[in-house]
This record gives sequence, C-alpha cells and structure tokens, in this order.
Amino acid sequence: MAGGWFTKQADFLTAAYLNDVNDSAVGGQIQSVPTAVPATQGIQTLPGDRIILDDVTAAALSDTTIGTLYGGIYMYVQATWTTTAAALGQAGFYKVADIGSTTAPNSYIAYGDAQPTTAIPTYFLGVFISAPTKGNYCWIQIQGMASGLFDSTLAGTVAAGNWVSVKVSSIVPSCFDVGAAVGVVTLSALVGTAAGLPATSTLSKIAIWRGFGRL
Repeated sequence: MAGGWFTKQADFLTAAYLNDVNDSAVGGQIQSVPTAVPATQGIQTLPGDRIILDDVTAAALSDTTIGTLYGGIYMYVQATWTTTAAALGQAGFYKVADIGSTTAPNSYIAYGDAQPTTAIPTYFLGVFISAPTKGNYCWIQIQGMASGLFDSTLAGTVAAGNWVSVKVSSIVPSCFDVGAAVGVVTLSALVGTAAGLPATSTLSKIAIWRGFGRL
C-alpha cells in the first residue's frame, strides 16, 4: 500500500466532495519543492491510499447531483481505458501486469475496460463513484454499500438479496448482473449482494463483500 498506510490522519481532498475529485496530477498538487525546502508527502493523497467512511461522513462527502455515497472503503486510483470510459456505477478493473510495479502510480490504476477480457471480467477492483477524465486520479469504492450500474439485460434471477457479479460479455461493458447461473467465471466475478431489487440500466445498491480491492 502506498507509503505503508492503510488510512491516514487526514487526506488532502481537492474538491468539496469525494465524488467530485478528478485530479490531473497525483494528489492534485505539485509534488516537488525548491531545493532545501522541507517537505513531506505524508499528508498528500497518493494512489493506493484508502479511507474508511461511515454513512454520515460518506453522505457529507457526497455531491448528490452525481450520487449519494454510503459507508465503506474507498481507494485513490488513476483511471484509464482503451474503449470503455470509466462511468458512474461501472466496475473498475486491475491488470496483473501492474501488480508489483515500482513506478508510481502504475500499481494503482483502475481500468474501465473489463480485465482480463469481457468474457472473463474477473479482475474486479471496485466501483467508480464518478466519471473521471481519462488519465486523471479519483476515488473508487472497494467495499461497503455502493451504487452499481446494472446491465440493460440481466441474465440471472432478479431478486433482492441475490448475488451480484460483473456482467459476462455484457451489452453495456463493465456493468453488473444479478443471480447469474453459477459457473467458474461467475464465481470468480462475484462482487457481493443485491441490497434491494436491482433494475436494468439503473444504479442499484450493492453490498460489496468481495474484499479490500487489490492490496
């Protein structure tokens, strides 16, 4: 984890709300200072940093014109893609090739394109809480109660409390499915539980229990 931290005493936010953060530079601030001027990155937000929010704090950090955030764990990442732009409620993925990279911030990139393929979208990292600019830095949610965008066609049994997975070969790439038939890929792409009744092409609540994203 960046700098050996799981959480920090304070994070530097470049916007009033968490889901408005869209930094063109890491942490949204200049990282270099003149020679001999004391400086620290201990309070700077770096890719891989995580914060834990309760419902009250998450609501206070929500730009409700975009969406409402809920209690959970959020991670600061760089967003990028080739064909599928990162969008509110869509799944973000990691690449195996990035793991262990010593060139920051390559270790903490969230891709809008399904990884490793749309037929096997199993490298789930988290849910985008905004629609960041390609190459910019933002926060994604990696655990807790999130708003996920469900596909326009749901292949499984639509029911409250059913399991949620990333949609395999989705019509709208990087969206979610509910109650899909159990199989090797479905199990590997599981995200959590539908909190309420999901609706097609709609943001619906998902209790993400898969894990803390990629450590």
